Parts: sequence; C-alpha cells; structure tokens
Amino acid sequence: MKKLIVIMVCFASLTACKTETIAQSGYTDKVDAVRNLFDSTALGENYHGSVLIAEGEKILFQNAYGKNQLNEPNEINTQYGLASMGKMFTATATMQLVEQGKLSLEQTIGELLPDYPNEGAKKIKVKHLLTHTSGMGDYFGPAFFENQENIKSLSDFLPYFVNDPINFVPGEQMRYSNAGYIVLGLIIEEITGEKYHMYLEEHIFKPSGMNNTGPLIGSAGGGLSTVSDLYKFALALQKHKLLGKKTLTAMTTDYLGHGYGYGMTLKQFNENYIYGHNGGAPGIAGELSMVMGEPLIIVTMTNRNPLDGWAQMRTNIQKEFFGITPEIEKFLNTEEVIKTYKLKGFTEASKQLTRLNNNIIDKNTFRYAEQFAGQGEMGKAIEVMKLIVQAYANEPYPYAFLADFQLQAGLKEEAIKNYKKSLEINPQDQQVIERLKQLEQKK
Repeated sequence: MKKLIVIMVCFASLTACKTETIAQSGYTDKVDAVRNLFDSTALGENYHGSVLIAEGEKILFQNAYGKNQLNEPNEINTQYGLASMGKMFTATATMQLVEQGKLSLEQTIGELLPDYPNEGAKKIKVKHLLTHTSGMGDYFGPAFFENQENIKSLSDFLPYFVNDPINFVPGEQMRYSNAGYIVLGLIIEEITGEKYHMYLEEHIFKPSGMNNTGPLIGSAGGGLSTVSDLYKFALALQKHKLLGKKTLTAMTTDYLGHGYGYGMTLKQFNENYIYGHNGGAPGIAGELSMVMGEPLIIVTMTNRNPLDGWAQMRTNIQKEFFGITPEIEKFLNTEEVIKTYKLKGFTEASKQLTRLNNNIIDKNTFRYAEQFAGQGEMGKAIEVMKLIVQAYANEPYPYAFLADFQLQAGLKEEAIKNYKKSLEINPQDQQVIERLKQLEQKK
C-alpha cells in the first residue's frame, strides 16, 4: 500500500518527482552540490534539457529541466539532437572493424573506395579521417542547406564536398572535418555491405541496450538520442562490450597533441583526464563525458542553443566534479561580466572585467553581442563589443568587429576610427584595408 501511495503521489505531481538521486557513492557530495546549485540558482530555470550522472552501473542523479520546442516538459527519456556526438558511433564502428582485422588504420581511401572521385583525397588514411588530420573540410554551405531534406543516404552528401581540394598534407595539421567522417561511414558500408545506420543498430545500439537512438543518416553526426541511451553507450564502452580494452585505449590516446583521439575529444581538468564528445548546432547541444580510470559518466543534452543554458550547466558540473581550471574560470568570468552588464550596464561591467584581469572568452562574449544585434539592440551589441576590446586590447580583430557593428548602427566615423586601430595592430589585413578604402571614398 505504501508503494502504491508513493507512485500515485508522483503521478499527481510529476515535477516534484522528476529529480532522481538513486544511489550513494564516493561522488555523493559532488552530486548533492550539483543538485543544490541547480535547485537554488537560475541555472536550473534557464536550462531546457536532461542530465544524467552515474558511477558505472549506479545512476547517481538524473533530472529533466524546462520544456521542448512544443512547450511540453522535458523528461529523462526525451530525445535530443546528437549533432557531432554521433562521431563516437562512427569511430566505434570503424575500430570494431579494425579489431576484427577487416580494416587497417593505414589503409587509404583509394584502397578502400576505388571509385572515390577525388584523386588527391585517395591518399588519405583511415587514421587521418578519425583524427581530423586528413586535410578534408566540411559540407555545410548554402547548397547543402537548400537541399538538406533530399539527403537520404551517405552518398547523397558527396556532391557537397567530394571535389574540394585537400587543405594540407594529411597528418601534418588538424582541421575538424565533417566530410572526413562521411567518408568513414562510406568505408563502413563498403566493408560490411550494410547501410550505416543498420550496422550501428546491430553492432552498437543493440549490444548497448540503446532503444531510443536514431535513425542516423549522416556518419558525421545528426539523429536523435537520450541521456539514458548515451549513458548505456558509455557503460558498454567501459565494460568492453563494444571494443576490447586495447582498442578503447587506442581511441582515447592523443597522438598529435590536438586533444582528439579516434572519434573522441580528450580533455584534462586538473588531474582528471576526460574522454567523450560534445555536439552543437542551432537548437542542439550536448556532451558525453567519461573519466579515464574511473567509472564516472556525465551526460547532458538540451534542445536549445549551446549558450542558452546548456554551456552554463555543463561548466558548473565540471567545476563541482573536477575543480576550477583556467578554462572553467574564464567561462564563469564571461558569464559574470555579461550578467553584470545586463543588470547594471556597461560601466559596472567594465569595472568588473578589470577586477577579473580582463579574463573572459572572446568567442562567447561575441555571441552575446550577436544576440543583441539580432534583436535589433545595436547599442547593446556595441557595448558588449567594447568589453571584448577592453579584454583583448592588443588584438586587431575586436576593433574590426566593433567597427562592423558601429557601421550597422550608422556610426560611420566611429567605425572608421576602429578599422584604423585594427590596421595599426595588423597592417596586412586586406579585408579591413578594403573596407576602410570604401568608407573613405564615400566621404
């Protein structure tokens, strides 16, 4: 009877029973700190997504926040976009074939896909595709987005990148390449004789118990999953259900010092080494994090843009579990300065920035400026750009971007001054030279 009453109470008050702390462990204090932080601050209010934290098979905490795009409450098993998190599946499938002796990391595209039309790309090896060191680029562009709904198979991606030249000698540099992961998917299909998603379904999703993931058309990312399914995938990796220990170690080795293994991002937070992958796109953000040598698994997913609550929640979780790092401090400083600006205006935000030794992230701050500009608040966009100029006073690009915003606001003379300031620091910037020439000719 008592159990029935508890179930009925939860049914009557779904929100109150949404948060679950299921097990005690050595991480309990950290989990409690995370839960209290989100329950007592605006972090939980501003987050629209799900969170799952586990110690191996013990789920320590899972929670759903906010609503989806249809204004319905998010749940633990709500599906969210994967974006580039799907690269982990492609890399895992590739390494399964390597482990089985059906594929070698040293084989080239030309050997594996003889009909591949780009002769330069035929020299690229599988290991280059996995580590983003192939020299290949991307397929995102106007033509792709205009025809995106027509993409039904991996081969449909080819027209949007296959004829592009290679950007550098394979293996000498790193450039994140979605195109390279499409080619990996084609290689998987060629070797197995199966469609990409069907191979994942049989050899990754089913063995892991992932019942709410897919379909995945693109091997560079995309498709849908849940925090619960990504947790199951992580657990299957940890328990070596998908790959042997030696192969997983190979996937999580930083061969070139770029913070990337075979389909896995690699990060260090103090003494903790983290592997996994994140993903982001308009209306999508998420990350799966696993800790080397420990059973800790953290999954976060949202149906909003990365900076619309997700990055803030993810960073605070990292802080609680791994402590302050320069990267985390810089992110939190940025958020604090922007919060001060919104509440108290430019002067107080500038003072606080000075107190923080001008230690903010330019890219994140610029996105806030873009948000204001997109809302037609050009005055605020300009003031936020001035904060970036303050923090990065010796760099040329903040002055040029500030000038761009000023020009949009009709402040031509101020724009000219800042373009000139940008050129004082970098006299070789041809784009700024040309922009300045055009403005001065119109005087």
